[in-house]
Amino acid sequence: AAYVASLGAGPAIPTEEQYGPEGADIAKGGELFRNNCAQCHNFTGKGGALTHGKYAPDLEDVDPKHIYEAMLTGPQNMPSFPDSVLSEQNKKDIIAYLGEVNSDQTESPGGLSLGGLGPVSEGLFGWIFGLGGMILVAVWVAARTAKAKKS
Repeated sequence: AAYVASLGAGPAIPTEEQYGPEGADIAKGGELFRNNCAQCHNFTGKGGALTHGKYAPDLEDVDPKHIYEAMLTGPQNMPSFPDSVLSEQNKKDIIAYLGEVNSDQTESPGGLSLGGLGPVSEGLFGWIFGLGGMILVAVWVAARTAKAKKS
């Protein structure tokens, strides 16, 4: 890393003070993440597919320092977020939000998280089990009606 840094100008390696959760506003970080990052990384940072074979990686077990560095440099299709776009405090807030939403102690307020993949998986779950349940009830009612007519 030191050799690569000696080859030219680039962002400095962030300190723990820059990316640590102390003094971070998790709610503000969630708002910033949903507005700037969730389109690719999903609202909980689970990642997702992009165009032309690219992907947004899962951010669940990524070191906060690497998340901060990625915001500065913008790897692959990710845009860069220098301090003129997202302040140092904003980046800290986003990292604190990701740490909170992906911690083992965070429970899903809606019940089963279904992988935290958002409305597509939740809607599919609803269609499969909801529609399946309604079909089973309709078959049961039809069978009971057919038995009642025979009697």
